[in-house]
Amino acid sequence: MAKTGVKTNPNAFWRILGKDQLKTIDDAAYEILRDVGMIMEDDELLKMAQKMGCDVDFEKKVVKGIPEGAVRRNVSKAPRSFVLAARDPEWDIVLEGPGAKQYWQLSNGATDRMVYNEGTKTYTRRRTNCDDIAYAVRIGDGIDDFDAVARVFDATEESQLGLPLEVNRMNTVLQNTVKHPAILTTTANDDREYDYVAKLGAIVQGGDEELRKRPMWMSTYNPLGAHLNKYNCRLLRMSIKHHFPMTCGTVSAAPLKGPATAAANTALTHACDLWMTAFQQEYDPGAIAFNNNIVFTLDPFTGVSGIASVHPYVGSIAMTQLWHDVYGLPVQSYYGTGTFSKDQVMFCEGMAQFPEIAMGTDLIAQVFMTGFMDPAIIPAISEIAHYGRHWWSNFDQIYPTKENLALDLIKSVGPSGDDWMTSEFNMERINTFYQTLTLCNQSPDVWLSEGAKSWVYDVCREKLKELEKHVPPQLPADSVSSMNAILKEANALLKLSK
Repeated sequence: MAKTGVKTNPNAFWRILGKDQLKTIDDAAYEILRDVGMIMEDDELLKMAQKMGCDVDFEKKVVKGIPEGAVRRNVSKAPRSFVLAARDPEWDIVLEGPGAKQYWQLSNGATDRMVYNEGTKTYTRRRTNCDDIAYAVRIGDGIDDFDAVARVFDATEESQLGLPLEVNRMNTVLQNTVKHPAILTTTANDDREYDYVAKLGAIVQGGDEELRKRPMWMSTYNPLGAHLNKYNCRLLRMSIKHHFPMTCGTVSAAPLKGPATAAANTALTHACDLWMTAFQQEYDPGAIAFNNNIVFTLDPFTGVSGIASVHPYVGSIAMTQLWHDVYGLPVQSYYGTGTFSKDQVMFCEGMAQFPEIAMGTDLIAQVFMTGFMDPAIIPAISEIAHYGRHWWSNFDQIYPTKENLALDLIKSVGPSGDDWMTSEFNMERINTFYQTLTLCNQSPDVWLSEGAKSWVYDVCREKLKELEKHVPPQLPADSVSSMNAILKEANALLKLSK
């Protein structure tokens, strides 16, 4: 029995657009593909696009005139149901079609770690490395509300040494969680780096064919608007080679690099995701396409990721509707914030992720302090995932069935309500009320007498100490030895010269 996910209710999803409005945005996306097109900084991919019937300018690296029929035909090949495998099959993420279950993923990628001194109540800041990745991944592995655990810190020190980041990061994550390790990104400078990552996965899964059947990560593409840079292109080619699942999250960065209205930005984003999915399915039919619903914005006043603007939220809802209702495919989300104060991070995370819960997004990736991070934020972030599960686990109680309305019992108890707390009806349902992991649900006097602790600065730091004790099951010693040998070879062969 899988441990992951919580069953949702498609009848209860938040929807903001009607069928005609969805069709209008969908049609606009195809017009963008025809008349605007996509930059692809890779000659091999340009030739592949030309074979699909597109107009290709090899000098400008522009693909235009993308045939609507070819896109629709290929997108229809993407599987509606699929498995994203974990080391432990009990933690597999099983997508049973769009909007059937909701999953949560711990994900980040901070380049610096904030180290807190409890004596002086001050922080120091240092660059991160694979030991930091292992530390945070183990914590995520021990939190049941996370179905998948990606790298939370980045391997910044290894990057400064010129080592192949994807191999170092994935080796670390695979060895420190039994859950799905989630993301493979676009930082490789050499095609062979992805070959080495595939070798790591094959060891864990018992061979190349098993890895193809039970993929352990998703290739993450972030086109900059309608621009697929050389790093994204490299990953796309190598993902087709190795049959890696794809997740495309277009970052058109409105209003600095994209349209300032959510409708226009959504149409542009949708166009790019359609093209990436169609391209993948043309050359690797049946591969998993698990697109991101992000409609990305930046704060025009600071140039960093926006704080709680309505634009990306309503755009994300529209994207989920498009992929769920028009194309019948699951979607995922990730959306970070440019703020670094932990209390402000939690405001932004709450604002961003509650709509994702209500709209039935299939996988919600929690991305937050991507510049520098205090690990104490992880228990706070997990509270949102915990509440998301609570939401769908108890949503059906609003439906006015005879049992839920309990009219006979209301009449029996009478207007005073004195017997409700001790009634069998209420006691049988007592666990439907939210039980927090970290929130301080105390009277004011108790809270003051216990030191008036802050949630994200005090209580979650105490919770972190408990979570640090978790040790995930280890891979067999021969597997670890083989993986470390692959890492050593890749580091020696692919290290960049200074």
